[in-house]
This record gives sequence, structure tokens and C-alpha cells, in this order.
Amino acid sequence: MAQGPKEFLRAASALRGAPAVVLVGTSAVLAELALAEVSLPGDEVERVGASDGQLREACELASTPSWFDLRRLVAAWRCEALSGAQGRGAAERQLEAQALADYLAHPRAGATLFVFAPAVDRRLAAVRRAQEAGALLDATPPQREREREAWHAAYLEEFARREGVRLTRGAQRALLESGLELDGLVSALRVTALAVDGQEPVDEATAAWAAPPSGELKVFALTDALLQRRPAAVLLALDRLLAERQQPIGLLGLVTSQLRQLAAVRAELAQGRPPAELAQALSLHPFVAQKLAQAAPRWPRERIAFAFRELLRCDVALKSGGGAAQTLEISLARVARGA
Repeated sequence: MAQGPKEFLRAASALRGAPAVVLVGTSAVLAELALAEVSLPGDEVERVGASDGQLREACELASTPSWFDLRRLVAAWRCEALSGAQGRGAAERQLEAQALADYLAHPRAGATLFVFAPAVDRRLAAVRRAQEAGALLDATPPQREREREAWHAAYLEEFARREGVRLTRGAQRALLESGLELDGLVSALRVTALAVDGQEPVDEATAAWAAPPSGELKVFALTDALLQRRPAAVLLALDRLLAERQQPIGLLGLVTSQLRQLAAVRAELAQGRPPAELAQALSLHPFVAQKLAQAAPRWPRERIAFAFRELLRCDVALKSGGGAAQTLEISLARVARGA
């Protein structure tokens, strides 16, 4: 059975300042927290990141003296070289794995190499050496349903404590019943923290809104950037969503829905409705209504009309086929700029 969250974090803390840490498993959230535990709080550390998945580069950086005469912490993220997979790229992966094995045999003093490898072949020399050195951490939550649920509940409680978020029992239940995996739960928890804006505790309604039972998280970064009319932030958020294989037509639908709500809020405000009554009048979550009311002054009637014309044009273009990602990028940039 996999370790519980507290045991896992204690194991990570025990490796604080170690020459190397190899974290295996599937959870990026656990990898992020393990990296935070391995770091030296309060001490000056030069943090350096290797290119995604590049073990040889990470080993070279860890072997290089700090530019500022500080302890160096090098992180290598999502390294596939330890999977032992054959086929295309196998020779390159072997060279990468050998670089890690060589580093583990002769680590550099004053440096910590942190490696996150979602899949590993424990027969590889690099993995064996990490295990022999006590530098191997497992970030794989249990697969059995009952154990997994208990593990998620304990970890959610621990992460909420670290984030300074106090959840009611109803809020915790809503998050756990959403069907989200651990990474999604943590993302939803962070969204609830933003929603209450420091007003604790988080209630059940806010938690259910952040993590609906369908398991579909909102694309908050994209819609918020659009409401604030920040084109660069819109394109950055869109790029990340597309990289995660989100479908352009689905993202267009979410953006259109948000702008419809904005138009409704603006119309109610123009007719003299107090902002405090918007949520009930339009059947919106209070946080959503507040956010839309704050954005409304940035969106005069002419700008909203232009946005809908542009989104309609984009919808037709997407359904005509070809260049979907680029078409959506251009349209959302135009909507954010208003031209």
C-alpha cells in the first residue's frame, strides 16, 4: 500500500539537502510538494530548471558550481528516460539514464538534483542506485477505491492546511465527491481559496462550484484574463489549455457563455439593479456575479456587440475546418483588444 500524505511528506523532508532525489509515480502535485520539502526554507538556494525531461542537461547543471556561490537545486521534470521503454528514441533514453547513474555515483557537494519520473523501470542502474542511496520517493496514490478515497481525504486536508484554507465538512465532501483525481482536487481547492478571497471558511456551495460533479474544471485563467481585457494573458492561458488537448470548439463555447453572463449582468446594472441582487436575479454563484459586476465597466455595449460578432465568425470558421487553434487565438485576441 502506498504511503499516506503525512508519511510521504515526512519522507521528502528527510531528504532535505540530499545530493539527489528521484521521485517516481504519476502525481505532479506530489512532485511539486516533494520539491518544496526538499528545498531549504529560509536558506538562500539557487534554483535552476532543466528543459522538460532532459536528464543529461539536469545532471550537467547540478555538477556546475553556482553562479552566486549558493547551494544549487536543479529540477528535472517529467523525465521519460527512466521508463526503460524500447523502440524509437531508446538509445537517447539510455544515454539520459546513464547520465543520472553517473551523477548518483559521484554527486557534487553543495547541490541537489531533483528528478520527477512518472514511469520507471526499477532494473535500470540509475533507479537501483537511487534506491540504494535512500533517495527514491514514490508519488503514486493507491489504486484500490476505498484506500484511494481515504488517501485523497487525508491529503486534501493536509494541502488545505498548507494553503491556509479552512474547509467546512460540506466543502470537503463536495470536493471529494466530485470524482476528480488528486491533481484536480488541488486545483479546485486553489480556486475556492481565490473565490473566498481570504474569507474563511470555504462553504459547500463554493466548493461544488469550483469542482462540479461532472469533474470538469472551469478554465478560470482564460475567462478571467478575457474579462480583464488582457490579450497577452488570454493567449498564454489559451496556449496552455490547447497543450492539454482541450478542444477549440469547447473553449469557444465556454468563453461565449461567460460573455453572455457578462452582457446579462451589464444589462441588469444599467437598469439600476444593485450588485448585491445580481446573483439571485441571474441564478449565478455570488462570486461569479461579483466578478462579472467588477468587469462590466470595461465592457461598454459596443464592445460586447463586437465580441459576439467576432465569436460568431470564429464559430463558423471552426466548423468549416482547418487551423482551429490559430483561428481561436486570433479571435480571442481581437475580443480582448476590442479590435
